[in-house]
Amino acid sequence: MALLKCKMCGGTLTIDKDSSLAVCPYCGTKSTVYDQDRKLFEQFQTMFAALLNKDADAGKTEEGFWVEATDEELVREDGEIIAIRCLWRMKADFCTVYVAKKNVIYTFDKQYEAYADRYIKMVSEVKYPNREMEQELKNYIPQVVTHCRLEDGGRMVAIEKKPGVYPLRLLGILLDRHAAWVISRLENLCCLLSYSGIVLNGLTLDNLFVEPATHQIYLYGGWWFAGYQNGTMSGISADARKCIYRKYLESKRCHFSTDLESLRLAAAKLLGCETREAVEGLLTLPEPFREFLLEPAAGSAGSDFAEWDRVLEASYGERKFIPLPVTDEEIYS
Repeated sequence: MALLKCKMCGGTLTIDKDSSLAVCPYCGTKSTVYDQDRKLFEQFQTMFAALLNKDADAGKTEEGFWVEATDEELVREDGEIIAIRCLWRMKADFCTVYVAKKNVIYTFDKQYEAYADRYIKMVSEVKYPNREMEQELKNYIPQVVTHCRLEDGGRMVAIEKKPGVYPLRLLGILLDRHAAWVISRLENLCCLLSYSGIVLNGLTLDNLFVEPATHQIYLYGGWWFAGYQNGTMSGISADARKCIYRKYLESKRCHFSTDLESLRLAAAKLLGCETREAVEGLLTLPEPFREFLLEPAAGSAGSDFAEWDRVLEASYGERKFIPLPVTDEEIYS
């Protein structure tokens, strides 16, 4: 199965590869999806399977990825051993990240324990416009399953993770069409953050996760730096620091523009560029796409998302959803 977004309400459309029929569970819109869109999904899934497994058989992807898993142990303050079957370990800002099959575990040294508390608090502050959007979007926001103090005085925070979700950094350099859907998902999440009055201050590749089978992005990391719009900043990730406007950095104020600018740097890195300015040299990138990455973000998360929709259409043509039955309703072409 592959997932696209409903153009009528933004909900997830589940697409049956055999019938090409998609039904939105929120507004009831029925659509067909063109072969071009389906082939783009299949191309990405095959590429990712090859990356993990050197085998395009999607059914074996997870199994192949776990061949290199290692056993890690953490010791709780009461002496109990926490055993982790770890497939990926990395540093993100000042915490250590352990990626297991069903969890992502963040550990903070003793001097940073306040940031563990901030992580737990800020993920609980996310608000949703309605119940339907909560059902759709809460899956991409951390769900804390446990937290505790460690023997060395540090802190551990464990969140739930679906088995098929991986660190975004594992994807390496992407084709521009694949980087484009990552941007679309991040724009959506930035709108959710803005609605909640939250600025992440840590929207970087190390803090993002991906589910290749469904083309979804998960905002798991960075919440230790999250703050409220126009509130005092407690910290900022290194890449986000490169993106924040000077007046907000000097005043240590949180502002939504930091996340929108960070989104652009993350996309540039997915395209193989270490800086946004380097995107200028990507001559094969559609001009509207290149300009979007080089120019400042729009004045709000909503208007930035709207601008990205315009850029997508100008770069690749609007995605073709044809409502069924065919009427004189809007047809995307």
